[in-house]
Amino acid sequence: MFRLIGVMVASILGLFLSSDVAGASAYSKLQSNQTARQVLVIFVDGLSFSDMEVLRTYPHVDKWLSKGKYGAVTVRPAGARTDSNAYVMTGSGGQAVYSESSGTAYHPEEQMDQGLSAAEWMKQMDVSTDSTDTEQQHSAILFPGIYRLQYENQEKPFIANIGLLGSTLREHGMAVSLYGNADLPGKRQRPAALFAMDQNGRIPQGDISGNTNQRNPIYPYGMQTNYPYLVKQLLSQQQPGMHVVELADLSRLYSLQNHMSPSSFTIRYGQILGEIDRFVGTVLNERHANQTVMVLSVNGNGAAQKQKSLLTPILIWDNEEQSGVLHSLTTRQSGIINGIDIAPTILQRLGVPAPAEMIGHPITTSVAGGLQTYDHFLQEVARIDHIYQNRSSIMYIYVMLQIVTLILASLLWIWQRKDRSRATVDYRRAIRLWLLSMLFFPALFLIEPILLWSVPPVVVLGVIVLLAFGSALIVERFPFPKLLFCVASFTAICILIDGFTGAKAMSRSYMGYDPVIGARFYGLGNEYEGVLIGATVLLVSSLYEGWRGSRQAICFALAAGIFAVVLFYMAYPALGTNAGGFLAGTIGFAIALFRLQEWRLGKRGLIVVGGCICAGVLMLIGLHIFTEQPVTHVGRIAQEIVSGNWQEVRLMVERKLAMNWRLIRISAWSKVFIVSLFIISLLSLRPTQFLRRLSQQYPLLARGFTGIVAGSLATLVLNDSGIVSAATSIIFFVIPVLYAALTDEKEGELAS
Repeated sequence: MFRLIGVMVASILGLFLSSDVAGASAYSKLQSNQTARQVLVIFVDGLSFSDMEVLRTYPHVDKWLSKGKYGAVTVRPAGARTDSNAYVMTGSGGQAVYSESSGTAYHPEEQMDQGLSAAEWMKQMDVSTDSTDTEQQHSAILFPGIYRLQYENQEKPFIANIGLLGSTLREHGMAVSLYGNADLPGKRQRPAALFAMDQNGRIPQGDISGNTNQRNPIYPYGMQTNYPYLVKQLLSQQQPGMHVVELADLSRLYSLQNHMSPSSFTIRYGQILGEIDRFVGTVLNERHANQTVMVLSVNGNGAAQKQKSLLTPILIWDNEEQSGVLHSLTTRQSGIINGIDIAPTILQRLGVPAPAEMIGHPITTSVAGGLQTYDHFLQEVARIDHIYQNRSSIMYIYVMLQIVTLILASLLWIWQRKDRSRATVDYRRAIRLWLLSMLFFPALFLIEPILLWSVPPVVVLGVIVLLAFGSALIVERFPFPKLLFCVASFTAICILIDGFTGAKAMSRSYMGYDPVIGARFYGLGNEYEGVLIGATVLLVSSLYEGWRGSRQAICFALAAGIFAVVLFYMAYPALGTNAGGFLAGTIGFAIALFRLQEWRLGKRGLIVVGGCICAGVLMLIGLHIFTEQPVTHVGRIAQEIVSGNWQEVRLMVERKLAMNWRLIRISAWSKVFIVSLFIISLLSLRPTQFLRRLSQQYPLLARGFTGIVAGSLATLVLNDSGIVSAATSIIFFVIPVLYAALTDEKEGELAS
């Protein structure tokens, strides 16, 4: 009996012990799985949104699209829009440029054109590398031209951290592998290696050889991606880290599109998209809980680029099954991701801290902005493409209209100042109305995106012309100061209302910025920076003129309040985020206020103005360093100044000067600025000295014009696109003066 009880007790204890061991084993396995995080990156070379619209109709992508996150990638490399430049930039987490002389990637044993293997050539290029170098021996892929590539980037106006993503992963013990290539017959092309390699040009694992392709005579160049092989290699990875696949069949097909009949292209196009669909579906069906899958393209195909459709798709699947639109703090625009955000996103998914050199931000998910469905998102992408495709033509026509109007007004004033014939009076009125209309254009360009339409450029210009001319007809009968006050206040209020509510209109305005160009994604754009400075000074000056001789204290209080609100908007990280505009505005507003208040500038005045500027700089640095908002481009500059990284500050200044000089040479806005300066000289230096006469009739208004000129010249110097801001600012001086010069009847005595 006791023996039976003992056996039973022993059995129960054994059961408990075995369950504990099994539980411990299961827990250990679970812990192991939880730490084995992986990011599977599938690059589909040449994939554009027009291709994505077709691909989403295939069964696997259609099934998984409702469980993934979607967005558009904008990549603006320092060089040409090529696959290599896009890959090297995204892998660096910042600016970098590929050079043809640096070649491509190889397996260590592959023979290069120099007659040596890649390992032998790399040994020659780096004397610290020898046959006992275990790192090289265990690297499956080498980029022998790494040192040439680094050398080519040394003279650029930026610090290139080529291979930063790969090196960061290696330093944290993460695996990195690359599979696939974009080879052509007789030409090896492996641009994705620029994304995955480390700063020594090495990728620990992978296969970029001919094994990743198979011969198929009916496919482009007789080459077809070996999808079964890539699936096997990708899904066999057990180590935590980043595993990259490059699919190039679509890119190869597009490179031959102009050599193929339309029917042949369509047939092969459908086959290739079907294989991509099955490949993505297989990977998603087999992935485990700790794997993040990214499908993206960093550069569109030639056909898409020709149509100016430069945004490319990105899809992400992770542990969250809920679909949503991707969001980035770099762009602050729902659905728009910068290429420099890819690297920090991968590091975040793997639990690796991003180095400070990576200037992008990890991608998050948002359902804000009315893009809750993929169809809504595609409509927004189409709208962005439409703006980019037509922006240059609309802005060029607008700029040319300004130049022609200014020249015609000047000629009419010179040769028909004393002519009082009915025809000349009508001509002068027509030109005056057109001049006045030009001042309404910026505000109307800002309001236009609210219409949410997609119409040809001629319709947009036609509607804006009609509205501007109608507005000019309404206000032309007002007294001159009141007229200018109405135009200036309408313009400034429109910009500030939009700015304080998220700049939604500016980010989609033809006169604003757009994410395809990528020069700016949020805040106050360069065009509207000048408009806001010019309109604000004109508003305050006309206010002083309208209340001349009385209520000076009220004018001063209103002026100080208006200037403070505008400067706060320009400087604050969550609003304008425009350092150049803030400093230029500070200079222009300070000089305007001194002149309007009739304060003597003198030495004390100069000290006060200089002190205001220094205080403004310190406030700007403080706002962008201590703010809880994400670090902006202004914040990065402030951090570099505070940390004493003067080399990076110097390179930033060089970049801005180079950009400004380039725009001065090629931008149509530079012609507006030059014509404006010529007209100012004409009105000042001719024997009639019209500006002196104007200052006698409207003294406070004329004093305010000094602030517009000062602000315009300041933004020319302080902004990387200063010529644009200077041109849009100075028109708020030139147009009112020409309008006054052409005014008939009693006011026409000014021009006599």
